Amino acid sequence: MYNNENNQGFGPFENGNNGGYPYGGQNGPGQPEVNLNGQPWQNPNRQPGAGSDVPPQYYNSQASGPYYTGQGAAGAGGYGFPPPYQGAGQPNMPYGQASGDVYDSRKNSGLAIACLVLAILGFLSGIFFVGIALDVLAVILGIIALIQNNKKKGLPVAGMIVAVLSILLTFLFYYIMAMDKDASVRGIKDADRYLPTAEEKAASSELMENIVQQDYAASRNLILIYENKNTQDIQLEITVTYYDENDNLLFLRNNYIWSCPAGGKAAVEVTLPYDKDYNDIPYSRYEVDTIARKTDPQYYTPNYGKDFQIKSNQGLQGGVIASIKNPTGKTFDSVELMCVYFKDGAAIGSAYEFISDMGKSATVEFSSPYDVNYNDLSYDDYEIFINSTTIYSD
Repeated sequence: MYNNENNQGFGPFENGNNGGYPYGGQNGPGQPEVNLNGQPWQNPNRQPGAGSDVPPQYYNSQASGPYYTGQGAAGAGGYGFPPPYQGAGQPNMPYGQASGDVYDSRKNSGLAIACLVLAILGFLSGIFFVGIALDVLAVILGIIALIQNNKKKGLPVAGMIVAVLSILLTFLFYYIMAMDKDASVRGIKDADRYLPTAEEKAASSELMENIVQQDYAASRNLILIYENKNTQDIQLEITVTYYDENDNLLFLRNNYIWSCPAGGKAAVEVTLPYDKDYNDIPYSRYEVDTIARKTDPQYYTPNYGKDFQIKSNQGLQGGVIASIKNPTGKTFDSVELMCVYFKDGAAIGSAYEFISDMGKSATVEFSSPYDVNYNDLSYDDYEIFINSTTIYSD
């Protein structure tokens, strides 16, 4: 006979007809125990008149059920041993499954991390709509994480703070850009304009008495034509200031004619107002200020354009083709030419061309005039101007 830890006796198990019960089988309730031979069991140490021969039954008074269950709980020391103490009110969990608190904590941690990552990406993004979308999604995930787990608030709160700051900074950035753009259009001050000295004004006024200026507001630019009736070449510094409907300074441009020939003409085109994105800006009026100076031959080559012989006609592409002969015997490193197109006596467009290493002759073709929508403009007259003939000194 073997004894378990509760001193309950049982004999070896058998696989016969007794179904594996100790000592030949299990008797029904109220029946005496029998031995292997089927005879009633008798205690060999029994004294006469000692009472019943039924063996004593030992049991655990604190156990709620049979002690030997044949099943071990997860995490027990071995098969058939009792499960470890779980504590009051904490039942055993099935094997391989964590408690609900741990599962929810991991899920909420993922939402919180996603919230923070999206907020950082939205903050770093320079694209307006993409950054705002990421930040809004980060705020939504942060709110969900807080609702599902109100214990761990650090990551979702940090993510939402970064997202909100990113949204505010994005709108602030574009607001500043818009203000700066408006200031660039309307914030021109007199300090940004070149103001000639009294001596320069006096000398310029004397020269400008013999210079005829014509200006035309075309669809794409402002065209200025100068005829120099002085006996020497003149350098012209031109400042055009545009004003809006309230007579505020709107836009200014500076242009130069380095050598308008004596007894000849030169022309220049000036850009119309535009913003930083190169969008056209409407204007109400403009002013042209021209400072005339004598061309210094030490720094600028005299303009020999009045000596050139030019033959031209309208080409098949709609522009003007010109054949130019140079009788001066000089080779020019650069020659600047400009063709101005007219319609009913007013300039409607212009085109530039440059000739490098101009020798005895050259041929150029000027593009046809077009409007702001790049539609060709019809013209009934044109004039070709030679603005400079340059020889670079060795």
